[in-house]
Amino acid sequence: MGRKKSEISIDSRKLTICHWKRGISERKIAEIVNVSKSTIHNIISKYKKTKTVKNRPRTGRPRRFTAREERWIVRKITCNPKTSAVKLTLKAHQRFNNSANPETVRNILRKYNFHGRVARRKPFLSKAHRRPRLEFANSYIKKPPEFWNSVLFVDESKCNVFGSDGKQMVYQKPNSELEMKILTPSVKHGGGSQMVWGCMSAVGVGNLHFIDGIIDKYMYLDILKQNLKQSAEKMGILPHYKVYLDNDPKHNAHICRLWALYHCPQVIRTPAQSPDLNPIENIWDHLNN
Repeated sequence: MGRKKSEISIDSRKLTICHWKRGISERKIAEIVNVSKSTIHNIISKYKKTKTVKNRPRTGRPRRFTAREERWIVRKITCNPKTSAVKLTLKAHQRFNNSANPETVRNILRKYNFHGRVARRKPFLSKAHRRPRLEFANSYIKKPPEFWNSVLFVDESKCNVFGSDGKQMVYQKPNSELEMKILTPSVKHGGGSQMVWGCMSAVGVGNLHFIDGIIDKYMYLDILKQNLKQSAEKMGILPHYKVYLDNDPKHNAHICRLWALYHCPQVIRTPAQSPDLNPIENIWDHLNN
């Protein structure tokens, strides 16, 4: 297959015609523009016939949608990103009486940098959720580091005994999926897991309690009784320590709240639908890895 010919730029063609009108020979123009004499001759011949140096319209399939119709499609998808290409094609047909394939609409959207993706899930937040979240953030954002030094962060986590129960991404060449370094080892029944309860503060970590069975509010209360004050004493933040709890139903159970009222100097409770900002999550991630 021969090499594709490069096209002479419009500026070079204009320069060629400019020199030609001044009476300069084709050979001299070829030396100035740095192209062959035959190319210069073709440019001049074409200019004599068409009176322009621009390319003539090339043959090919005409556009299905005009530029104005494409802008309408982009406006529709901007207003409602969840509209499917099929529905958008139907709306375009009703609006412009122009039948097209949904793939044509997808090509138009890709042309304007719109790409189909799976929408990320995010907890629904009503005004009743936003107000307490903002009040919570404003009440703690200006707290000094000394305040957080005596906060006891508590949480539970599941630790896998053998590997991870998630998917493992690898980079591999074709037909190498069965190589040992590519495979992820597995055992029967997933290898099992262990639920643990733990706590931490700026000083260090507290007790690590292993949980047997399904944890409920009664078991959670027993864990607090056995480990909370003991961990605070171990870290030297008694008697004015604070406990940070999330919105797990077990943590907010009446018996747990009542116990914390009489046995914890201060409890920091996050509002409903709050993001998990507990720094102990970093420790769980380190243990699981």
